[in-house]
Amino acid sequence: MVTLPLKRLSVLFLTALGIAATAPPVHAQEKAVFGFPAPHNVQFSYLWYGNKLGFFKDEGLALDVITVTGSGVLLPQVAAGQVHIGYANPDLAIIAAAKNEPLPVRFVMNWLRSQTFEFVALQSSPVNTLADLKGRKLGVGAMTWGNLPLSRAMLTSLGVTWQKDVEVLPIGLGAAAWRRLQSGEVDAVNFFVGEHSRMELSGIPIKRLPMPEQFRTLFSNGFVTSEKLMAEKPKLVAGMGRAITKSWIACKANAEACVRAYWDANPTARPAPGKEADQMKTDLKQVLVDRLQIDDFPAGTPRRYGQFPADSWKRLIKVMHDEGLITRADVDVSKLYTDRFVGEVNAFDVAAVEAQSRAAR
Repeated sequence: MVTLPLKRLSVLFLTALGIAATAPPVHAQEKAVFGFPAPHNVQFSYLWYGNKLGFFKDEGLALDVITVTGSGVLLPQVAAGQVHIGYANPDLAIIAAAKNEPLPVRFVMNWLRSQTFEFVALQSSPVNTLADLKGRKLGVGAMTWGNLPLSRAMLTSLGVTWQKDVEVLPIGLGAAAWRRLQSGEVDAVNFFVGEHSRMELSGIPIKRLPMPEQFRTLFSNGFVTSEKLMAEKPKLVAGMGRAITKSWIACKANAEACVRAYWDANPTARPAPGKEADQMKTDLKQVLVDRLQIDDFPAGTPRRYGQFPADSWKRLIKVMHDEGLITRADVDVSKLYTDRFVGEVNAFDVAAVEAQSRAAR
């Protein structure tokens, strides 16, 4: 055993203290759970790309992604704190509030600023308008999807009564669901923009049925969190919103690297050997498919990601009331959403994020 002199021990101790004092602090990352209401695909690559670039880590967060079946399942998990930020549709929250049974959640970011849910039929179908669905069958992803109240209202506005004039069937997503449209088991489907784009890329000729204008301009999915989390961990909420926004900006600046990040993080999405170039061409058509909705800012206005237009919630509530989805129109919108995080969400150097993304591989 070697014994060091006391003076030598003191020097070593003080040196260690000096190192500890000058070394950068090590912060544990806090788990941040993001919830999807349906299976994710390459159109959401920006989340994984931003994670790869370190945007969540910069906020002290460790991103964890889960999927459920519809906003009707997702919102209770957000309320219970099992999901920190959910990508949800607002309709069910409005219905609950109108019944004086508000959910303890708040929408904190407007993301899809116009409608993403469409009605489509095969190009060869005699169905050309929503009114043509009378006496026919409509396929939806699941009966718990949050867009269904508004879809029902669209049909009602044209004289087509839900589950009376048109039979609505849950058929899931993906190739198995598309085959039910091709086989005639359903006459049309009501999915989101990205799913319809995937159908087209697979070679299925479809047409989009015109949507009543008063519905088309209503916002769709946004980011929702619990009131408890907002109160107790506002930095987590703001940090997650900022990281997501930076991720979207980065993905637009380097879509190919964005797609590769999704492949790397999701093994089932990776192309087969020798097929990378072909799949990249396909995935590049999908990765920014929500751009028209996410970046749907009025001309001449600054791009403030997450901000809700002043009258947006009141317009949505009015439409839902006019179509009989809720019995009162005096719902307190301050209990449904907040713009308090918008400033923090946009507090970053856009040019720096774009430059970092363009340098990535």
